[in-house]
Amino acid sequence: MTTQYPENENPSEPWLTYKRALVVMAHPDDAEFGCGGTLAKLVNNGMELGYVVCTNGNKGSNDLTMTSDRLAVIREDEQRGACSVIGAKDVTFLGYGDGELEASVELIGKIVREIRKFKPDIVICQDPWRGRHNHRDHRNAGQATFDAVYPYARDHLHFPEQLEEGLETHKVLEIYATMTENPDVIVDISDCIHDKINALKEHKSQIGDPDALEQRILSNTSELAESHGFEYAEGFKRHTFSFGRAPTPKTQA
Repeated sequence: MTTQYPENENPSEPWLTYKRALVVMAHPDDAEFGCGGTLAKLVNNGMELGYVVCTNGNKGSNDLTMTSDRLAVIREDEQRGACSVIGAKDVTFLGYGDGELEASVELIGKIVREIRKFKPDIVICQDPWRGRHNHRDHRNAGQATFDAVYPYARDHLHFPEQLEEGLETHKVLEIYATMTENPDVIVDISDCIHDKINALKEHKSQIGDPDALEQRILSNTSELAESHGFEYAEGFKRHTFSFGRAPTPKTQA
């Protein structure tokens, strides 16, 4: 008997179909800059959200007195604060150095481990195929995440030691790529724009002028939203797969 998997008939409202989402990003603050409003909206609509942050962000400072070791600790604390604002209860730091990320089998394996552990219906990551120059950590985090989703997390002969630890294979149904050009999914974040801004403000080491940041975010998200009839919006490029474990149906209150 063939299992029938649910169709995501409204991609701009994935919470109507799915229960669990995992966001995989290169640096602390990438998730909030790229899609913080959407992440907050997923949680507000009942989805469980997990984070994976690949690097420790230990090079992102203009302070000449700062050290990489100190900055790594600061940025992890800031990311935990941002996750608290968004409503994510599960965050994993892979601990690679800023600027040192490679789309290696080692990195893929670590992302596979988190996929098999969290078992998301959808994964959100950075678009590795943008047409213009992109931060190499963003490219490599995105590429490794796509590879982790398919085929590595699916196939039992990849990283069989994880199965011996009790982490079963898992099939992700969709990837939503953020920080993309020409998005094909637009999510209305008008009711979550201040969650995005407040989460970003947790990244104090990265923000010189919080008021200027707020105006920048409002401007950027309203520009995308305008042609879609929203006040504020975020965009994604959606990638679907023809396999996947069916999410558990939501129960009615």
